[in-house]
Amino acid sequence: MRRLLPLLLALLATPAAAFEPTGNAVADGFLRIVESGGFDDVAFAAAQRADRGTVLTGLSASARNERLEIGTVVIVDGLIDADNGLRAEAIQYRDMRMTNTADAASHSTAGMLTLARPHLPMRDGGGSWLETVLGDFESLLAQDVAARPAAGRALEVGRIEVTRADEGGPWSGRVAFQAARVDAAFFQGTAGTYLTDLGYDTLTISGALEGLWSAGEGTLAVREASLAADGVGALVVSGAAEGLSAERIAAIRDNAGALPQMLPLLTDVRLESLTLAFRDGGLVQRLVTRTVERSGDTVEKVRSDAVATVDSLLALVGVPALQAQVTDAVRRFLANPGTLAVNLAPPASVNAAQIVGGALLKPDALPQLLNFSISATP
Repeated sequence: MRRLLPLLLALLATPAAAFEPTGNAVADGFLRIVESGGFDDVAFAAAQRADRGTVLTGLSASARNERLEIGTVVIVDGLIDADNGLRAEAIQYRDMRMTNTADAASHSTAGMLTLARPHLPMRDGGGSWLETVLGDFESLLAQDVAARPAAGRALEVGRIEVTRADEGGPWSGRVAFQAARVDAAFFQGTAGTYLTDLGYDTLTISGALEGLWSAGEGTLAVREASLAADGVGALVVSGAAEGLSAERIAAIRDNAGALPQMLPLLTDVRLESLTLAFRDGGLVQRLVTRTVERSGDTVEKVRSDAVATVDSLLALVGVPALQAQVTDAVRRFLANPGTLAVNLAPPASVNAAQIVGGALLKPDALPQLLNFSISATP
């Protein structure tokens, strides 16, 4: 009886399975987790042990208006914890496909998706299929990803990487993607027309976001936020701020538009630095060439007209030093396109409320308040 009692308790604590058990604790645990995400008809073609893990092939499952299919699931050094969650050294999914059963033409696919040190918890039937198969992880690598709507153009991404860092809790790490192919027709309205007019039929895009945010302390550090397109260029942003806690951000959002209530909330918010840079990759030349074709003017005339427009707009601010600095940078950038960068580095004594107040009451003092600078380099 003493020996039977622990076994009975273990059986009662293990959720019942609607699928055919494999006899492998890790495989069965994984399939139960898939079911717990709201999936029915969970099935597989085969389950077996490999050198360091468990391999499932031909996995399929259905949910409302969705059907999930995974060609191969490899679970490396997996174990089922006391809460029936799955922990592993790595999980790799190959040949993934999620189909909208209401319209089979709409589906998403991934050639391969690899998770490092994942934890897949049991779910309560809520959330998305991605939350079910991804859970928590240290890093993710997805390759050959595509999203195809029922109508319109598909979005294809060659590589997606997500890395979570330990330094700043859950809001710390890096997200990057490469080789995302987007047709100009994907953009609606004038944006798509403008791209086509400049000769961009298809864009190959990459991007990254790296940094940390402490929701409690309010520390924000954006080491890199970049978006680049082949033949166009790259926009790169970095910066740091203090005082942007989750509580303060919520209060600012709730009082947006009510300046008397919002300004006191900004007194403890400080912008430490902000850099915005555009690295030309061919866009400037295309803009100049297209303008020459339309106007019949020379290249020199098009460039000088652009500089004159910037100069006249800055004259409205009424800060001659700023006007001269920006106009000179734009002139040099158009003559030899490279990188155009704007830097802000306010003194530590300046808070966000003073910046907003300066913008409203004395905009001509804002460049000095922000310690504004601009540069153009080849």
